[in-house]
Amino acid sequence: MLAGRWVDSPADEFAGKWHDDADSPLRLLFQLLDEPDGAVRAHLNHGTDDVAAEVRRLAGLGAADLGAGPGVWHVLRDPAGQVFCVAGNSPAQLRHRDLG
Repeated sequence: MLAGRWVDSPADEFAGKWHDDADSPLRLLFQLLDEPDGAVRAHLNHGTDDVAAEVRRLAGLGAADLGAGPGVWHVLRDPAGQVFCVAGNSPAQLRHRDLG
């Protein structure tokens, strides 16, 4: 079983988030969509201290750069076609970041 916790989101856009308390840079973000169904109902957020450098690194590994979001995050698509975000959430600050 995965260790971690679920956090309800006060933002209307999201149902909530799951994150690992063991210093993992990954979170599962459950976004509410207008469509009643779909292939993927969640995506990974990859936390980093340097969003621009991590986007360059991941693009060099084959991710497609889909562009910056309105916050401290950037959207990419992995080589298998799944969308994920790189977010300005340092793994070292996992317990202190705003999960709302």
